[in-house]
Amino acid sequence: MSTLQGRADGRRPLVAFTAPAFLPDLHDDWPLARAALSRLGIGAVAAVWSDPAVDWSSFDLVVANGAWDNIHQPAEFLAWVDARDLDGVPMVNSPGTLRWNLDKRYLRELEAMGVAVVPTRWAEPGTDPAFELGSGEVVVKPTVSGGGFKTARYRPDEHDQARAHVRSLLDGGWTAMVQPYQDAVDSVGEVGLVFVGGAFSHAMHKDPMIRRGVGPTRSLIDNQVVTPATASPAQLELAHDAVAAAEQLLGPTAYARVDTVPGPDGRPALLELELLDPVLFFATDPGGADRFARVLRGYIEW
Repeated sequence: MSTLQGRADGRRPLVAFTAPAFLPDLHDDWPLARAALSRLGIGAVAAVWSDPAVDWSSFDLVVANGAWDNIHQPAEFLAWVDARDLDGVPMVNSPGTLRWNLDKRYLRELEAMGVAVVPTRWAEPGTDPAFELGSGEVVVKPTVSGGGFKTARYRPDEHDQARAHVRSLLDGGWTAMVQPYQDAVDSVGEVGLVFVGGAFSHAMHKDPMIRRGVGPTRSLIDNQVVTPATASPAQLELAHDAVAAAEQLLGPTAYARVDTVPGPDGRPALLELELLDPVLFFATDPGGADRFARVLRGYIEW
């Protein structure tokens, strides 16, 4: 296999967007981002992050938000991040940010900094099998997860199945997290707020994805229905708080998606802060890709 290299014409900067092996042509975001960069005189290619033939040092910038199979090989992904860090390859988000965001235990740090997070119970390997789930309907998933991987919801009369799910995750070496299912999601869904360069760009609405009675699955992406949304003042406040807290810990971010759900009191709570590999849903906002391209241009040395 020939090595994929940047600066093919010797002049035009070239950006590499990481891709997973199972989807080398990436998501619908990709052609929009590529076109937006082209309008700024910057080339872009998709490159499978785990492909040893790729010469990452030849690119002017690596955008790491398409490595969607990292949850299935986290050690290999972290080694790849470490290698790029040692190589000094310009990358967004930063290597430190990618490492921190791979495991959802980052939510504990954000909560400690005053960010309103969906209440979460954590089960580390060695946790008592009689782990307390709390009352009501709950969601169980591993802390290293994405796209609904090994995620399921359980009614109160299914808590034995939920504990079995937790035990199976612990037996597999994962840390498990248990959250109360936010009932309002069934009627109003989730709202994700996209930030580029630390500034709010656009919002999208996501229909409920986790269905009752299904149990843990490999992915919930097929259940995903996304439409444009207008963020409320409370959602914007929460999202700004979450991004600001992360940037206080880790430094500037080039991209972020803040996933919010309504809590029991009606106020939004943080479900996830996606700084590693979020889809940014540029199709829901015509100017989003151009805003992102301008942010990426700022990371490139001309």
